[in-house]
Amino acid sequence: MYCRNLLLNISEKIISIRNRSMMNRSEFLRLSSIGAVTLPVGLTKKTTGKPELIKPKRLKTGDKIAFTAPAGLLHDHRDFRRMREVMESLGLEVVFGEFVRERHGYFAGTDYQRALDLMRFFDDDSVDAIVAVRGGWGCARILPHLDYNVIKTNPKIYCGFSDNTTLHMAFNKHCGLITYHGPNGASEWTDITKSSFKKTLMDGEDVVYSSPKGFTVINPGIAKGRLMGGNLTILTTALGTDYQPDLTDAILFVEDIAEPPYKIDRMLTHLKRAKMLDNLRGFIFGQCTNCAEPRGANFTIEEVLNDHIKPLGIPAMIGKDIGHDPDNLTIPVGLQAELDSKTGTLRTLESTVA
Repeated sequence: MYCRNLLLNISEKIISIRNRSMMNRSEFLRLSSIGAVTLPVGLTKKTTGKPELIKPKRLKTGDKIAFTAPAGLLHDHRDFRRMREVMESLGLEVVFGEFVRERHGYFAGTDYQRALDLMRFFDDDSVDAIVAVRGGWGCARILPHLDYNVIKTNPKIYCGFSDNTTLHMAFNKHCGLITYHGPNGASEWTDITKSSFKKTLMDGEDVVYSSPKGFTVINPGIAKGRLMGGNLTILTTALGTDYQPDLTDAILFVEDIAEPPYKIDRMLTHLKRAKMLDNLRGFIFGQCTNCAEPRGANFTIEEVLNDHIKPLGIPAMIGKDIGHDPDNLTIPVGLQAELDSKTGTLRTLESTVA
């Protein structure tokens, strides 16, 4: 613990020096004498082999929840007050990352600062869960500066969606950590969103996710498999990277925002040509907010999904409250679940937290 904290403090010092756009010779020699000058090149330490799945412990009243900003900056700082109020209403203590209010272009601080906040929280035994402030873009840029061994040996709840799909994939691939595709701190936190967050992360028993707003069946049937997925755009960009997920025997769930049908078509075609859809057990298309275009000569999202998913012959549906919508369910990524696409029901087959 001491050594990890020392390295984090050293890396913070290097960041400060870097931000002054200079490092004099004596500073360089002092830091290099303890092996620190390599840290800005990349902190990533990967585990070897396929890691065993790790389920983080459940949240309980009085636990500490940390908000960090691994991607885009938060424009409305009133959201910080709102997310604190929501968490405190659940009986949780709140702490914010040191750099969560920073601005570096469209990011919440530099890549190093965003990674440092995240690693500090994983390394801090007093922190029980980590929630992303928002998505946007930037999670992929901090991956080279993460230490997966620290994350694996200090497993805790990580929750977020949109660009945070990158971290879900990376933590699952390199650490075996069950993570949670759910609301960001700046989400609207409707009653449905808040209730799902509590049931999944605090109550922690088997969870049933129904479809009260209606749904569309692509293929009826029942499927059992690991829940994998997140934002469709981010999933597609993961192909060919070291965090590309293994979707074998998975129930894949995807969502997106402001992507017209032809772009959804293109991404699904990409996944299909990369054989990422070949061994799925089931498929859920959540919300595609602001994705529809005037009918004209265009296909609908449903028609695009019928083209790509129906021929797979697996249980599949459209319409879960997953994604960029006020109601956003908290879904455990990597956990075994059962999908009944005929009834629009998804349920976990084990407790969602330890």
